[in-house]
Amino acid sequence: MTSMTRFDNKPRFLDRYLAWFIRWMPDSFVICLALTVIVGALAFFLTGTPLWSADSGAVTIISSWTDSFWNLLEFTMQMTVLLATGNAVATSPPAKRLLTRVARLPKTRSQVIILAGVVGALLGFVHWGLGMMGGIVLGKELLAEAKKRDIKIHAPVLVATLFMCMVPGAAGMSGAAVLYAATPDYLRDLVPQTHLESTPVTVPLTDTVVRLDFGLLLLVCMVVGIVFMLLMHPKDPAKMKQVDESVLDEIESGASATVVERSTPAQRANASRIVMVLIGGTGLVYSVLNIAATGVAGLDLNAYNFLFLSLGILLCANHGPEYYAGLVREGIAGTWGFILQFPFYAGIFGLISATGLGVIISQAFTAISSATTWPFIAFIYSGILNVAVPSGGSKFVIEAPYIVPTTLDLHADLSLVMQAYQMGDAVFNLLIPFFALPYLANFKMKFGEVVGYTVPPVLIMIGVVSAYLLALAAIG
Repeated sequence: MTSMTRFDNKPRFLDRYLAWFIRWMPDSFVICLALTVIVGALAFFLTGTPLWSADSGAVTIISSWTDSFWNLLEFTMQMTVLLATGNAVATSPPAKRLLTRVARLPKTRSQVIILAGVVGALLGFVHWGLGMMGGIVLGKELLAEAKKRDIKIHAPVLVATLFMCMVPGAAGMSGAAVLYAATPDYLRDLVPQTHLESTPVTVPLTDTVVRLDFGLLLLVCMVVGIVFMLLMHPKDPAKMKQVDESVLDEIESGASATVVERSTPAQRANASRIVMVLIGGTGLVYSVLNIAATGVAGLDLNAYNFLFLSLGILLCANHGPEYYAGLVREGIAGTWGFILQFPFYAGIFGLISATGLGVIISQAFTAISSATTWPFIAFIYSGILNVAVPSGGSKFVIEAPYIVPTTLDLHADLSLVMQAYQMGDAVFNLLIPFFALPYLANFKMKFGEVVGYTVPPVLIMIGVVSAYLLALAAIG
């Protein structure tokens, strides 16, 4: 009896594995600073770039870092606006009513996880920002409903489920690289003069991500993620971590009907419906007409932000400008990680591009590639580089000048290589804290509590994607 009790109390492998992550995984900002040092050291030793020089025109480690440090300010603002306006749309009264109804559908823990994964993945494929913010709002509603129904949910598993929706999000229609490639002459502006004529003018989305085979790949990855979350969820209620009470308090406070005062002239102005309908309606009509005229490729980050800004204003029209501004203000609270860390990632971008480190890394991979293996190698390389520069758009500017020529020289399938690039970003995103920041901020968790659940499915996804790329490249 004693031996049986001792056996029952022995921690499972999964418990020890997760405890290791929580104990050793540092904060995301610490990882950001560590990556800066590591990339700087690699650039110093592999490229021979001096650390510092009195010549202001010389390329050095320090100048490469500092000269690029503020280069992503525009992108930082775009991301901040994306998340703030996305939060406003997702938390607007009509959207919250819809998500609340959806959150009431699951009756069991498994249904909660499956619903979160499927809805987040579908929203993410349309646009990763929508999948992120819509998933966060849905996740909060699911946790609130689970508490009311006494459904035991380990909050880190649900957050990990939502985080894994970044795979169809980052690899889907809104991926920066495929939108760039679909833009006429964009690729030609990035390649050397020697490959200008052989570079296609455009690679449409129907050749890259809006394809049946690629859609099936994303579906398999979604199923892998959901299945792992169901299997890894703790069975013992004592080992289940509940979400911070303040998160549930936000849901409860938001569930009550908002009373908008219109007693004084100032209050009537702050709650004006007319100006909201006029501005929001005009912006939304313009956005719809613009998308109809330009197609999906016209939905760049600025156009998408304008669309969501207009949509949010219109959805909150009944409550007025002051109410909408409050929702945007709440959304900005989850963007602090971008504001703080993006400049450091921009500095890493400079270290890789200005010193020639990126070329050295690419040569190491391309030296062992062929037309069949190149998409697979591009996938692995893109994923590894994503750890240092987790921005699909910025990183593509680094990679395109040698990825596209290599593809052309090897007579490989450029559309398949673009898929490989997208999946490298999407899958490896789950191993770094960069895009987890909004989830962590909204659910008040640490990265170490979540990443332990994403690593095992990511390893399987890497195998699935590798097999897909090798098979399609072999078929030709």
